[in-house]
Amino acid sequence: MKRRLTLGLLGLGPLSFMASKIPSLDNPIVDNLIKRWKRSKEYTLAVLDTMPAEELEFKPSQEQMSFAQHFMHIGFTNNSFIGILMDQKTYPDFNAMMQADFFLELPDPINLFQPDFLQERAPEDNKTLVSGYVSKTFDYVIESLESVRDQSLTQGLDKIKPWYLEGHTNLDLILRAESHTAHHRAQAVSYLRVKGIRPPGYSKYNTL
Repeated sequence: MKRRLTLGLLGLGPLSFMASKIPSLDNPIVDNLIKRWKRSKEYTLAVLDTMPAEELEFKPSQEQMSFAQHFMHIGFTNNSFIGILMDQKTYPDFNAMMQADFFLELPDPINLFQPDFLQERAPEDNKTLVSGYVSKTFDYVIESLESVRDQSLTQGLDKIKPWYLEGHTNLDLILRAESHTAHHRAQAVSYLRVKGIRPPGYSKYNTL
C-alpha cells in the first residue's frame, strides 16, 4: 500500500510541478508584473555587462555615483522595497529597516547613497561580484512576486514604513522599485555614452 501511494505521489509530482509554472488566470496583473521584472533583469544585466571591467568605477564627476554603485544601489533598493512589501514586520524609519532579515548580503560594505569605490581587487572580480548581487536581488523580487495575488495589490496603504514610502500600497512599492531601477539604469546608460560605448538596445530587452 505504501509503495502504491508513493508511486501515485510520484505520478502527480510532474503534474504539480507543471501546474506551478502555469501563470494563474486569477492574477493577470501580477503575472504581467513578473514578466516585466524578468525583462528588466535581462536589460539591467546587459547594461552592466557592456561596461569593460576596468571601467566599472567610472564616474563623470566626483559628486556622482560610480557606474558600479548605480547597480549596487538598484539591487539594494529593489531588495528593500519588495522586502517591506513581503515582510509582516513594520519599519518606521530607515535605520529600523536596515536591521531587516530580508536583506541579501552585499559583496562589499560600499556606500549605496554617496560616492564611493569598491574594495581593491581585480576589476573582473569586482564585476562578477556586482553582477551576482544584482542578479540575486532581481531573483528575490521575482520569486517574491510569484506569491503575491492581484487582490492584495491595493493593500498595505496603512502599513508603517519609512517616511519616503508612506502612503504606498503594495502595487505602489512594486512600481516605485521598477521606476527607481529605470532611473539609475538610465544614468548608467549615459555613463556608457560618455565613454563612447554603445549601450544595448532598449526595445530588444523589453518586448514581452
